[in-house]
Amino acid sequence: MVEKGLAFLAENTDARLGGKCVIGLAFIKSDQPDHPRVKEAVAACQAAISQGNAGNPRTIYSCGMAVIFLCEHDSRGHSEMIRYYLGELQKRQKEHGGWGYTNEQIGDTSQTQYGALALWEAHRHGFRPEDDTARGMADWLIRSQDPAGGWTYKGETAPLGQRQAQDQGEMTISIGAAAMGSVLIAADLFGILQPGAELASETNVPEALQAAGEKERKKAPPLSAGDLPRDLLFKAIKDGDAWMTKKYEVSINRYQLYYMYSLERYKSFYGQLEGDAPDEPEWYNKGYEWLQKNQSGKGSWSGNCGESVDTGFAILFLQRSTLKSIRKGLGEGTLLSGRGLPARLDSIKLSRGQIVAQQAATEIDDLINMLSDEEGSALDAMVNDPTALVGEINDQNGRRFEQIARGGAPAARVLAVRALGRSGDLDYAPTLIFALTDPDKRVVREARDGLRFISRKFDGYGLPDGYDDRQLRDVIELWKNWYLSIRPDGAINLN
Repeated sequence: MVEKGLAFLAENTDARLGGKCVIGLAFIKSDQPDHPRVKEAVAACQAAISQGNAGNPRTIYSCGMAVIFLCEHDSRGHSEMIRYYLGELQKRQKEHGGWGYTNEQIGDTSQTQYGALALWEAHRHGFRPEDDTARGMADWLIRSQDPAGGWTYKGETAPLGQRQAQDQGEMTISIGAAAMGSVLIAADLFGILQPGAELASETNVPEALQAAGEKERKKAPPLSAGDLPRDLLFKAIKDGDAWMTKKYEVSINRYQLYYMYSLERYKSFYGQLEGDAPDEPEWYNKGYEWLQKNQSGKGSWSGNCGESVDTGFAILFLQRSTLKSIRKGLGEGTLLSGRGLPARLDSIKLSRGQIVAQQAATEIDDLINMLSDEEGSALDAMVNDPTALVGEINDQNGRRFEQIARGGAPAARVLAVRALGRSGDLDYAPTLIFALTDPDKRVVREARDGLRFISRKFDGYGLPDGYDDRQLRDVIELWKNWYLSIRPDGAINLN
């Protein structure tokens, strides 16, 4: 699909600066940084600066995409242009903190997301945006959120700590995804986007961990949130994610590909907050299926932004564009887990977007002893390394895993449920169904995946990674009914 899309883009461009940058970015993320379309976008960025009045791109979209593209292509070589476009963005920010059209005072959530992403890309590549710019952006997003948790296209602001009802007709999931990506970016710019973020402290990776010959700039220090209340920022994220989870659907009526690019960004940053960013979560697989069905014979997609730009958005979604950038940034400064480094730096590897200590494969019986002793650091490392478990479960160790799954420490429960789920044994289904009630989402996801494997229902009953309470209750009932349909005399104890 990506190859067909790139072949279409090789023959079809876009007249707009922002459109050329989207197309160029699609080739960069597809490991073709020297493609003619990339060179075309660089030339367009240079031309816009040198053309006097045209040096100020007409919209925030073009300005933001220029920063994003130039940073991803060659942050050192394009440093002067990046500073120019970043400066233009900061000058164009409105007094309330959002971005929007020059002839309007009201903020525009759609344009603000490209301002946010440009700030993040610049910061990730060592260009420090102004603290006030990031604070203003976060403040506007918090104050323009609807009481229900969503955002509208052009948001009216309320006093900080309050919410004003927004235009419901424009409160779409594509705008919700745009806003969620932006508030999560704000948290990351302030250095607080990590698991347990309300309580976590910043942890820096030593210089020795940076890749040899790294050409990119070191990530700039976190920006200052000043007096912006952290609890309101996280409340906006929590309520926004709940609204998006409730409203989520794959196919929408307008701006489908724009939405998918925003969705990938939001979900990738949210995975960073939860400490879990699998390559192919359910929302991604559903998006992939939609793209597979709707790709034209010539390799393109269409969805209201122009065929070439829409095709670029589709490719960026398929390539997990934001997740690639997040993972690439791990060598530049911050551990997602916030737990510090293992003693042996030569054991470092990446797993699910986190830096973890690579484990020697652990035998099942050895794992039982580790879980029983609750060896914290070793268990935390194994939770993040799905390859570090070998062996078969028997009646004796299986019973012990079931006990730990029902009453062990959090990391121990994750690993016990993982072991039971991989056994493929129907006898452990009741324990896995019980594990769906666990307060730790990592345990719930392991139980969900284990039940899918045991039942051979690989789509399960549709429980997404970002589930809500109602979805979870419904899925538990479906798994109970499935198990009792196979074993009518079976028993499931959820207490």
